[in-house]
Amino acid sequence: MSAQQQQTQQQELASKLRNILKMKRELPKEQARLLKLRMLMERREPRWMRMDEWRFWRIARQERWRRPKGLDNKIRHQIKGYPPLVKIGYRQPKAVRGLHPSGFEPVRVFRPEDLDKIDPSKQAIIIASTVSKRKRLEIIKKALEKGIKVLNITYRDMMELLNVTSEEEVKKLLGLQYGE
Repeated sequence: MSAQQQQTQQQELASKLRNILKMKRELPKEQARLLKLRMLMERREPRWMRMDEWRFWRIARQERWRRPKGLDNKIRHQIKGYPPLVKIGYRQPKAVRGLHPSGFEPVRVFRPEDLDKIDPSKQAIIIASTVSKRKRLEIIKKALEKGIKVLNITYRDMMELLNVTSEEEVKKLLGLQYGE
């Protein structure tokens, strides 16, 4: 393969990658409104704290919330000055619950054959963390062919696909600005 053919192939692959990265789902007006509302709600949602998390390191490092059950528990009684209690009112709208911010429903994928079950208009894939590098690249290539959005594609993956050595070259090929 000549250098010019290789460069055109690289440009085609880069344009496919750019389209996949920028892809957003076309949602009905009401669902799009609810997705924006969910983002605003998430910003206002407090960081849920467990009782005595500020006092004991063993509780703070666990990163999980448990319902306060003690008789005199200040969080359960919702006393001023203590962290807020988890309530149903903080829940997200049902129509957009579980959706990715791009509007797609995330589906975890372990092998290239799993892509046959994906609906590209509604679903996007997340490649499982246990998948090897070789199989990960196979999944990404097959997703590019089928026009399926990959939610957790990394610069390292793109460097492998485009046969370049740095992130700056990837950004240049894809026409991305810093922070995108």
